[in-house]
Amino acid sequence: MNKRKVALGPGAASLILIVVMLSLCMLSMLMEIGSRNDYSLTQRSTDMIIRVYNLNAGSEKRLAELDAVLARCGKEAADMESYLARVEENLPEGMTMEEDQVSWSDPLDNRTLTCVVRLNEPGKETRFEWVSHKLYVEIPEDDW
Repeated sequence: MNKRKVALGPGAASLILIVVMLSLCMLSMLMEIGSRNDYSLTQRSTDMIIRVYNLNAGSEKRLAELDAVLARCGKEAADMESYLARVEENLPEGMTMEEDQVSWSDPLDNRTLTCVVRLNEPGKETRFEWVSHKLYVEIPEDDW
């Protein structure tokens, strides 16, 4: 048998070291790019969540305005028909009334929060009941 000796000179070790270092540099750049993209996505998500929560808070404030109107009209009304007529006359701006339901919408970019409450009879412990509190998202046609 003929045995061959493989001899690596100092140049081969340096070449392997350079290849390993370049590979590690490429991996670290890819990690940094991925981290920046994750951070950007997190920031956008956080901003949207804050805006949606602010939209919900605004909806609750509008509901409080309606509740004040309902309390005032409930004291003045004798029956359900006169109560509904007084409420319709005194509805806060941006609210609409159909039969015994009051609704309003608040826009936010391509989202719309739509709220609907059903009015109870005057003198009841609760003046209204939630029917709907939904956040609708319009998807642009470009995303299809």
